[in-house]
Amino acid sequence: MRVLVVGAQSHIGFALCERLLEEGVEVMAFFLDPPTEINRRLLEERLMLVGRNALFQGSFSQERWQAEQIDIVIYCMDSGQDETLIERKRGCLKKSVEIATELTRQFVLITSDTLHINNQRYLENHLKTYSIIKLPKLFGPFQPPEEPIHQFLISYLSNKQETLVIEEPILFIKDAVNAIIEMIGKFETGKVYSFLSELKNEEFEAFSVELKMNAMRIIDDESIRCSIKNQTTIEMGLIEQLSCIKAYKEIYQI
Repeated sequence: MRVLVVGAQSHIGFALCERLLEEGVEVMAFFLDPPTEINRRLLEERLMLVGRNALFQGSFSQERWQAEQIDIVIYCMDSGQDETLIERKRGCLKKSVEIATELTRQFVLITSDTLHINNQRYLENHLKTYSIIKLPKLFGPFQPPEEPIHQFLISYLSNKQETLVIEEPILFIKDAVNAIIEMIGKFETGKVYSFLSELKNEEFEAFSVELKMNAMRIIDDESIRCSIKNQTTIEMGLIEQLSCIKAYKEIYQI
């Protein structure tokens, strides 16, 4: 099986590529230009970690997409609203939909729960076979630097006494990609899948973190609910994310 992952520079996109490679799946990854120098250097480091894997092919150019060899098209839409990338994101979505249509391949859109509505209308109008995965807020290694959890951990390393209050559903990045891998091949056409967290309200004194909202809040749409069980705890996930920040502290400029 060969998978095209569009938007592979995103938090979920690259993590999904790594997990697919672990499963022995051939991956063609398409990257948008990172919006900041920090993001660019982090992407370079991650590409070095993948190395010369025979199953992996990465590209910043649509001209190098080998569409005839693709079995599944996955578009990873991050939540970034960088104006310089919005038009290119739309162009990549259009191109990936065209490929899925031409080859009659499965198309999967992975997005946050606030971004899927307009994109679902677009897919309905252009595809016969598609599925959408709605994810809650993700955290873990290589989380975008602008995210509050990342900023909190930077402050933690600087010995600043701050408290992080999390008031929305949250999911560890590796738990998200594991759940997606399990679902590939099982998606129903035209369905939206909402991945839910099993985390409960809790406090973590070691990090001064308080999870105030039960992450299994009611979703007011008709999507299919997919609970993520046996998931990584907030504390263990923060420890792993903190280790990543320490490993790349020069890139993060701390």
